[in-house]
Amino acid sequence: MKRLFVAALMSIFIAAPAFAADRKNSVGINYGFDQSGVIGLQGEFDISSHVNKAPVSIQVFWKGYSETFNYPGFGNYKFSYNGFGAAGIYDFGSVIKQNNKIRPFAGVGLVSLNSSLSGPANLPPVSADSGGLYVTFGVKYAVSSEVSTDLSYNNVGGLTIGANYHF
Repeated sequence: MKRLFVAALMSIFIAAPAFAADRKNSVGINYGFDQSGVIGLQGEFDISSHVNKAPVSIQVFWKGYSETFNYPGFGNYKFSYNGFGAAGIYDFGSVIKQNNKIRPFAGVGLVSLNSSLSGPANLPPVSADSGGLYVTFGVKYAVSSEVSTDLSYNNVGGLTIGANYHF
């Protein structure tokens, strides 16, 4: 099941640019404040021309987190997770028409998480795979026609800030 899910996400990532509209696509990096910091990469591809001009895009992303901690007398442990996902994003900025620079959005999709815990050399590492619903909402601010920032909340990273390059 996991391989099927990952294959579907990769297909979306590869196919989305072919269907995307000009100059409305972006790639970005973000930082979530959950745990000790969640780093993420994302690509967003506009598909509005294929859904009756609705302000919809597809976002594909990776989010990663890692932390090392020490239990005195037991040794060092490392916990990490990697999440891959895709979500449909709705741009409320085109509906509200308040300010072209400020664009509220919301999205929902799927995420596949792999978590692992490793400890001292005499303990084998433990890993687990899970998947589930991905939910996000926030606001984007256009710094220029090519660069935007965003502030959002999602369930894989918490409160998140990011920077995006549009092409």
